[in-house]
Amino acid sequence: MKKRVSCISAIIVCVVLLSAVAAFATAKSDKKGLLVHNSIYGSTIETAYWVKAIIGHENQLDVKALPQVITVEPYDYVIIGSVTRNEGPTQPIYDFIDTFKADLQKKEICFFLNCGDTDETMILKVPGAKAHLIAGRNYLLDVFEKYPDLDLKVIGGFGGRQVMPSMGTKDNLQIWLVGKLAKEGAPWEGLDIWESLVPERVEAFANEVRTKILGLEPRENVEQFRGYWESEQPGSLKDASKKKFKPKPFTEVVNIDKLYYSRSRIKGDLDLGINLLQQWAKAEGVTLEEQVKTFYNVYYHAKKKYGEKEFTVHLVTSTLPDDPGTVHFSFRCFEKAEGRTGVETDIQKAEKLLWADDRQVK
Repeated sequence: MKKRVSCISAIIVCVVLLSAVAAFATAKSDKKGLLVHNSIYGSTIETAYWVKAIIGHENQLDVKALPQVITVEPYDYVIIGSVTRNEGPTQPIYDFIDTFKADLQKKEICFFLNCGDTDETMILKVPGAKAHLIAGRNYLLDVFEKYPDLDLKVIGGFGGRQVMPSMGTKDNLQIWLVGKLAKEGAPWEGLDIWESLVPERVEAFANEVRTKILGLEPRENVEQFRGYWESEQPGSLKDASKKKFKPKPFTEVVNIDKLYYSRSRIKGDLDLGINLLQQWAKAEGVTLEEQVKTFYNVYYHAKKKYGEKEFTVHLVTSTLPDDPGTVHFSFRCFEKAEGRTGVETDIQKAEKLLWADDRQVK
């Protein structure tokens, strides 16, 4: 009799556990979503369906190209996905926002970009123009500025793909020009296909939509969906050893005539990064002038006089969605090497402070 009771109890426990697992696996939200995308060569379309797969096919999420959308009224939330042009979303995406602005202001909005560089500590300096933040989520800064009434809940800058033989004349010219201006090197040189997309960013974005918008648990084992992006297409038709994707190093020093650049990361968060930089600036007589501040990064002009000349270091501290639990730093000085010794010394002092107490992550 006791054995029979034990068996029945074990069966009941198994049924309860299996029911709980099944309920979790099929957990769904009642919210209705729209993912509207604008793609030129197709990569953003692939990313859109990848995001949908992680969010879950059990959840209502219409995936539509811009011309297929005549209203956003039926939806609780809207995900906007765009390729990057001129350091921001495409003009049709801006037109979409302007057309449906009144309704979009009532929705929860998520926004992702397929882009080139993903390093959100990156600064671009073009001759005759002001140095400024680029890459990843930084390409959405203009959206934040133009549409302060949009309720942007989740944002992402994933990286992307460039298929050189298929690109238009204008795009090829722009890439050639950027390559010439890239003092730190152009990673697509010598490739037929260059990919910069960081899969973990897509996965983090989609899971953030699940948790923040749908109120669901993050999906586990998300690597199974990378087939929406990955393929057997080679980086180079002529040289099989060349890879189309090469992760950008988190620790690097470039010291050439017209650039000193140093990049590293430590264990911690953005608040810690800001606090340590302020300590360094106070100790070394450096003036920190805040240029841009977001929830994920801060861009400073770090100014100090050496002799009769004032030098500016472009300093960024940032967290990255694909590297949780760390904060990243980049220091850039675009002055010529001659006379730059004091700047380099102060940067090294900053790094000594940042890396102290076993904080550095190599």
